[in-house]
Amino acid sequence: MRVFDFAILMLCCLCWAGNFIVSSWAVGAHPVPPFMLAFIRAAIVMLFMSPFLFMKWPTQWWRLAIVCACVGPIHLAFLYTGLQTAPASGSSIVSQMLIPLATILSVIFLRETIGWVRGLGIIGAFIGTIIMIYEPSALSFDVGLIYILCAYLSLAVGSVMMKTVGNVDWQQYVTWVAVMVFVLMGAASAVFEQDHVAIWQTSKWPLLVAAGYAAVMVSIVAHGQYFKMIAKYDVSIVVPLTLMVPVFACILAVLFRGETIFPRYYIGAALILPCVFIIAKRGKTAPVQED
Repeated sequence: MRVFDFAILMLCCLCWAGNFIVSSWAVGAHPVPPFMLAFIRAAIVMLFMSPFLFMKWPTQWWRLAIVCACVGPIHLAFLYTGLQTAPASGSSIVSQMLIPLATILSVIFLRETIGWVRGLGIIGAFIGTIIMIYEPSALSFDVGLIYILCAYLSLAVGSVMMKTVGNVDWQQYVTWVAVMVFVLMGAASAVFEQDHVAIWQTSKWPLLVAAGYAAVMVSIVAHGQYFKMIAKYDVSIVVPLTLMVPVFACILAVLFRGETIFPRYYIGAALILPCVFIIAKRGKTAPVQED
């Protein structure tokens, strides 16, 4: 992987990590409903990206529709449903199943090759992530964890299917994901959440800050570049590099939320960082003419 592309992907991980901090502040410290947050986030994305709604769809448009559904409303529906009951630490551990799931699917359906060195790098980074976030006292079985697993299985399927859609600009992915989230999360909020007017009156600014950050820095910047990297490199290269998200999230949590750094954070980070370098270094380089 090119150094510039690696830096862009690390910026994406930083944006995703920041979203954990902003969202936890909005949802945890204020009465901000998750479906309403997702709905307003999608509305902001559509406001910026609406011109791309009229871009020409690929011949196999149904593949694009499946991808947008998998990485958007299906993923969010399972995720938010699971988080209603699943413990936070258990959810964060299960969420890392995205890496082996996407890697296995890419090998089976895309015939991607990993190699033993990069395979060890993926395993090492995965173990490092579990070390960072594992709290034995907080991890217990909950049906919500099954929903979390389904959420990241959906994201893995969407990531792999992106490779089969053809030449589609990242703007088109971002825009149609927002459209699907806007429609389905809006309906979910109307059915399952109440007191929207009162929430808007009392928590308008936390809601807008969290939705605005997620819309611009996550949906447009991070997801947009992630879609671009998936088109340029093997899924088994790009997805494992997202293991840097918990590293950045821990750093930001300490800086902005005053959370404590535990020894396991240092141990996990010390294992993740060199493994991420191995994964990127062993991956194929994109053709020079691609942007």
